[in-house]
Amino acid sequence: MALALIEQPQNIKFIQQNADEVIELLLRRHPITNLPWIVTAVIALFLPFLILFADRTIGTNVISQLPGTVALELLIMYDLLVLAYVVESFLFWYFNIYIVTNQHLVEIKFDSLLSRDIIELQYDEIQTVQSIIKGIMRETFNFGTVVIETAAKDEPEEFTDVPQPDMVADRIRDIQQQAG
Repeated sequence: MALALIEQPQNIKFIQQNADEVIELLLRRHPITNLPWIVTAVIALFLPFLILFADRTIGTNVISQLPGTVALELLIMYDLLVLAYVVESFLFWYFNIYIVTNQHLVEIKFDSLLSRDIIELQYDEIQTVQSIIKGIMRETFNFGTVVIETAAKDEPEEFTDVPQPDMVADRIRDIQQQAG
């Protein structure tokens, strides 16, 4: 969980950081949220072997009749697709970041290797900050959503699936009071 919630990180900067700006919290989604894509990738890695076993068990032997190089090439291409899925899923988790500084909030949305979106919220724009933890999984692992409502936007900004959302919301409120 150390990668998902870092308090006052040292030697970390972001693109639009001011010289006198200090990062109070660096947040990512809780690591347990990676479980679905990890399980999917593990199942996907074993799927060709299950298909081969089923092919031989049923007696169709369609896969066995393929030339060895074709079967190997298909397996390599399939494994490369699974690897691409794993790398993309990890990068999406790792580079979608929420930053709480002493001057404002920053959300960096990683869309792809060539695209990112940076959203900044000033403390004077923030009206309410609340944390929401719904469900057994979130309650057990203490992660949830921090909802930040502003006067400028109709839709609230959300820090989704962050660890310790109650502490994060309290910290944002404290910094907002100090800034105001």
